[in-house]
Amino acid sequence: MDNLIGMLYQTIPLTLGGVIFVAFFLAFRRTQRHAHYLLWPAAAWFLAALDEWYMSTYQPEMNIRIDAPPCLALMAISTLTCVPMSFIRRRA
Repeated sequence: MDNLIGMLYQTIPLTLGGVIFVAFFLAFRRTQRHAHYLLWPAAAWFLAALDEWYMSTYQPEMNIRIDAPPCLALMAISTLTCVPMSFIRRRA
């Protein structure tokens, strides 16, 4: 499991995840009323990609990463809550 997280928690896969959420937002903004919720997970994925890029570029000797668990938690919470919220139809 740790190896899978290590493979996915790299700059390029995280950036692609953010781009995918922005693409879904652009595709669904006309049909789904709450498609703007897809921008929250995109921002979380881009923030994690920026954090990973900074750590790998400017501090590559760090072997204990205390910044990764909060970023992973932010990505998981925003993805698991905002994606369903963008497709649930609410009545006034």
